[in-house]
Amino acid sequence: MKLPFKSIDISTILHATEDEEKVSHALSLFLPEDVGLEREEAEGHYGDSKVILSASIENRPHMRKFWDKVLELLSESEMDWLSRNAVDRIADDCTLYLRFDKQFLVGEEGLKFSKSGDIIHVRMNVSAYPAKKELAVEKMREFVEAGLDYD
Repeated sequence: MKLPFKSIDISTILHATEDEEKVSHALSLFLPEDVGLEREEAEGHYGDSKVILSASIENRPHMRKFWDKVLELLSESEMDWLSRNAVDRIADDCTLYLRFDKQFLVGEEGLKFSKSGDIIHVRMNVSAYPAKKELAVEKMREFVEAGLDYD
């Protein structure tokens, strides 16, 4: 089975109390070497300063490297969670939305899914032609049944 994604976007928000270098290092654990982080300064709701770190991956070899690193950083229980929930996390726009616990990645150098809180957003656009949720879900279901592995 081919990797079913046509683009991947990663982003996280850093609060003024966070060490940008540590978070950048943590993100580099699962970003391919050739993919750089973009940095944008922003202002929070209460006027506090924030930094948004993001990356976009559209190159097929880079997407494979990214996926390999994600699988490497997931524990067996997190892998099981992904297998059980991936299909349900596909939105109408054919995007698989995942959220990882940012502080866990910074401290443990591993990936853990999170429902809320201080997270790393990952948006993976599932290849579906025409772009319909039903087709994206079917592609993802086949990918999960293949063990989340590609050739």
